[in-house]
Amino acid sequence: MKQIKYLAFLLCAGMAVTACDNDDDEIAPSEQQQNTMTLTFEESKWASLIDNPQYYGPLLYGENAKSYAWTDETTQLHGGMTNAWGGMYGFSEGGIAISNYIDKDTDSPRSYDVQLAVPVSNGSKCFAIVYCEADLTFADGVAREIQSMDIIGTTYLCSVAKLGNEYAKALKNKGDYVNLVITAYNGEQQMGTSKVALAMQGGVLDKWFTQPLSALGKVTRLHFSMEGSDASFGYLNTPTYFAFDNVVVKK
Repeated sequence: MKQIKYLAFLLCAGMAVTACDNDDDEIAPSEQQQNTMTLTFEESKWASLIDNPQYYGPLLYGENAKSYAWTDETTQLHGGMTNAWGGMYGFSEGGIAISNYIDKDTDSPRSYDVQLAVPVSNGSKCFAIVYCEADLTFADGVAREIQSMDIIGTTYLCSVAKLGNEYAKALKNKGDYVNLVITAYNGEQQMGTSKVALAMQGGVLDKWFTQPLSALGKVTRLHFSMEGSDASFGYLNTPTYFAFDNVVVKK
């Protein structure tokens, strides 16, 4: 199996740069746009999937949570709850929820009460929040090339990475980090892994960052998970949240 890996390194200012192994030919922007389709979460239907309040609302917790799911008709991208423990605890078991919450205050102690918020808008009406481990799939089962997606750390994650809390330490020292790990599959075959640093040595990804993914090839599923330096008994103490938007898929 060929492993293709990317790593976005955070600088202290929160900026990200990417080093990647990609031998694909460059495509002119106009040509690329004609050959791609993008999940933007812009249509009005997405607003009905936003929970209120952000934590323990009626959509992501309780009786309705197990069936919370969405599919984009254009790209066929699909997400929802993982129901990892049978669905009794809703979003607490992991999943991909739709949000439009913006909360820029990452310099104050924050909690899971703002779990659906990101620090800054990218101009989109809605975006997706991922908690814990979750899968982004194609509902029709057809393998396609996902060229890129925009990624940002959530307000809760960035706050804890900067300040720490009663469960997690601040990630401000040498060797401190938390990474998003994107593992690509075509059926049962693992195609490769892409990593994005969400926090590192005092820096946090609090601005939207476009992560290239085309070198992973055609996939039927992206699996999201996290790894980091602050862990106990095999589990991260740092909150395992991030957001994505503008998923570009090759036609």
